[in-house]
Amino acid sequence: MTWLYWTIAILFGLLLAVLTYRKDKHKDIPVKWLPATLRFFIGSMTALLLLAPAFPGLSNSEERPHIIWLQDISSSTQQSLGQYAGSFKQKEQKVIEQLSAKYTVNTYGFGSKLIKDSIYTYTEKATDIATALTDIANQNQDKNIGAIIIASDGIYNQGANPAFVQLPNPIPVYTIALGDSTTPKDARIEAIHANKIATLNSTIEIFADIIITGLDGTQANITLSQNNKSIATQTVSIHNNSYTGSISFSTTAQPAGVQRYTISIAPIAGERNLQNNSLSTIIEVTEKKGRILLLAAAPHPDIATIHTALKNSGQYTVDLSTNGSIPGDLNSYQAAIAYQYYPASGLGDLPVWYILGTQNNADILRKVNALTGNLNPAARALNPGLNAGFNLYTLPSTAKQSIPKMPPLNGVGLTLKSGNNSIINDAGGSSIWSYHQGNPSYSILNGEGLWRWNIYEYKNFHNQQTTTELVRQTINFLQAAKDDKPFRLILPKNNLTDNEPLIILAELRNPNGTLNNVPEATLSLKNLSNTLTYNFEKAGNSYRINAGLLAAGTYNITAKVSLNGKTYEDAALCYVSDIPLEALRTQADYPLMHQLARQHGGAFFTQYNFEKLTDSLLANQQIQTKIHSRIEDKPLVDYKWLFFLIIALAATEWFLRKFWGMTA
Repeated sequence: MTWLYWTIAILFGLLLAVLTYRKDKHKDIPVKWLPATLRFFIGSMTALLLLAPAFPGLSNSEERPHIIWLQDISSSTQQSLGQYAGSFKQKEQKVIEQLSAKYTVNTYGFGSKLIKDSIYTYTEKATDIATALTDIANQNQDKNIGAIIIASDGIYNQGANPAFVQLPNPIPVYTIALGDSTTPKDARIEAIHANKIATLNSTIEIFADIIITGLDGTQANITLSQNNKSIATQTVSIHNNSYTGSISFSTTAQPAGVQRYTISIAPIAGERNLQNNSLSTIIEVTEKKGRILLLAAAPHPDIATIHTALKNSGQYTVDLSTNGSIPGDLNSYQAAIAYQYYPASGLGDLPVWYILGTQNNADILRKVNALTGNLNPAARALNPGLNAGFNLYTLPSTAKQSIPKMPPLNGVGLTLKSGNNSIINDAGGSSIWSYHQGNPSYSILNGEGLWRWNIYEYKNFHNQQTTTELVRQTINFLQAAKDDKPFRLILPKNNLTDNEPLIILAELRNPNGTLNNVPEATLSLKNLSNTLTYNFEKAGNSYRINAGLLAAGTYNITAKVSLNGKTYEDAALCYVSDIPLEALRTQADYPLMHQLARQHGGAFFTQYNFEKLTDSLLANQQIQTKIHSRIEDKPLVDYKWLFFLIIALAATEWFLRKFWGMTA
């Protein structure tokens, strides 16, 4: 439509010019056409302003760099700063004020979540550095982020390891390490490992990772308790100021039911923090052993390794078949292991652990390819590496040390994308050992050679925990997926702190195995002092309850539901501790803060020298103001100079008429 506006304006200007010329051509003036010409431009431009057409033009705007300041406001930070908290606040505010003169500074506090502007409360009961980093980067992807600054003691107790965070865009990360990095006198249980299910009267092993610092030359008395009753004790001699190791207890699984086991370290002279000296785990002791079907085309050393690991656990009976036959009814098995062999008739809805190697039969290749859609049967060597993001279960610290050093496995060209369900990856990031929940659930191990792992670990670490634990946990994952109970309680976590809400799930299945949550289900939560009752909420086809925060103690959980005239019941146990997460570690993690800065191209400072942060940011040539240019339609009326031009032309015509003695 712009051409129409121009046409109208020009025609209007011509009309005025013609009328003016016809009026002035008989007058005695030197230049008869000049007033008409001026009148043409005045009329045309006035018409354009009145019609106000829009014309495309280039528009530029500046965006200053955004500096994101993340301040750790967890309770451990207040303890780390101590009496330095006041002076640190003054210095921090001064640095933020200096940065605000050149940059747009946005401040956030973080603990278990991000909190806008609140950076001096120090009330958060948990610290999740990784989530704070990724959330703030994702929320500001459309902005000119110059840098992220993290002021923290480096102690995290929720979320992933911050060292493995991948930001969506390259952003420099500057770190300010708070607190004291000197080694404290402390003994703590870092983690506890055990199968969630054990068979009655079987031998169960419970592992604990322990860390003891600043207590060289002492002894640690470590006790295993069952339901608050001591059942075994071991003594560990500490020969350095930074002791890390695992300890193992063996005990008999009894009585039947849900049992709580606790591993604790007796207080050691000089130790100030005793809140992290114990940790508990929940084990369900059942009277029925799991029955596992192990299929293979021919004998192999790996088969003996797997069979021994399951048999020695006392939880499973293993039926081995190397001739292609299935020795029994498939419904009598809880899980199957397809070692380079899969029957042409299939395994129904049985959860299966698929193990690939150099002698796979055609059926297992077809099956795995159908599951993954990405398989090349060509043989290849696979170097194992532990996936730090794996979260289905936790391996002992010895396994974390040994897996990256294990001999290569012989597998095939299976490119399976790694995720939180993959525990072992190859050097290229593809999954070697993964777990997949579904109907049915399954696990894939791309590689033979587990027997070499056993030999290597025994030779170098004097134990064989890694392969045994991986085998048991894999079968435990598959066995849990196939449950004969029509009604079952599911607790995502059996061990909670008093600042974590208790979430309880439940599933009811019809005789044909489909989920059904039409009947009302109730739940009873009982401890020593009182009993709480709830009605389940219906979530999808299942049940769910958020029981909220609970006081410390042991809770017996009972759920009931009726279907087709029958009442079904299931029970579980939950242990709530009053150990604050922020008290589990007290030593500031300077190495982590330094690593974060180095990985993301920033710089590392401490609470004592971070006044130099401003100079460091100014010296970073990557942090620049961005010019955003865009073409946009702008109305002609916005060009103010046109008004003055019209006035100037009109004034010129008036002056000429006066000068030449023209009356009009």
